[in-house]
Amino acid sequence: MLRFLFWSLLAVNGLLLAFNLGYLGSWNMDAHEPQRIKNQYQPGQLQLVSAAVANAVADPNADKKGAVTACVEIGDFLQADLPRIEDRLKQLALGDRQSRTNVQDIASHMVYIPSMGSKEGADKKAGELRRLGITDFYVIQDQSNLRWGISLGIFKSEDSAKAHLATLNNKGVRSARIGARSVTTNKFAYQLRALSAEEQAKFDSIKADFPTQEVRNCQATAYNKN
Repeated sequence: MLRFLFWSLLAVNGLLLAFNLGYLGSWNMDAHEPQRIKNQYQPGQLQLVSAAVANAVADPNADKKGAVTACVEIGDFLQADLPRIEDRLKQLALGDRQSRTNVQDIASHMVYIPSMGSKEGADKKAGELRRLGITDFYVIQDQSNLRWGISLGIFKSEDSAKAHLATLNNKGVRSARIGARSVTTNKFAYQLRALSAEEQAKFDSIKADFPTQEVRNCQATAYNKN
């Protein structure tokens, strides 16, 4: 019995000596802090990133999917133009994200076709314009010397009027001219809020049918998109 205890203690002491001398290797449970850091995988290349960056890496198209235009305004439309633009805007189905505002406009330059002498003549000229792909115009029906002429746009600056006339000439309109005419007109603009990327694309398509109308940013009212 004593001999067994003697050899057992000797064996245990031998194991402890071998462990302390490193003959049994390095055990993770007894590793010190510097050793654990040394065993990490390339610790010098670890970087902290924000949640936004992490999400962008996970889904690089996320920003495009959720893109929102805060508020865009298109105008200014005459009363006669409202049915046409409102019919087109219905395609967006914006509900309370769409509103109409009144605009007092003082213009001094008009691109127009002189009076055709009668309603029949004006209607015939209007048909010719449509065949040329021009739809943004209206027949003048007031009691001025331009009655039964056709307005192709009213502009605040002469340069803008000249640029529009050049565009019409390129499309084949030869009888249009620019006239100085200071008038105050009641016009209307439409504000569209919180447009998604898909809605913005549809709006851009609608705008292409109204080349003389201006698109501008507007001050968005508070709106929570559901």
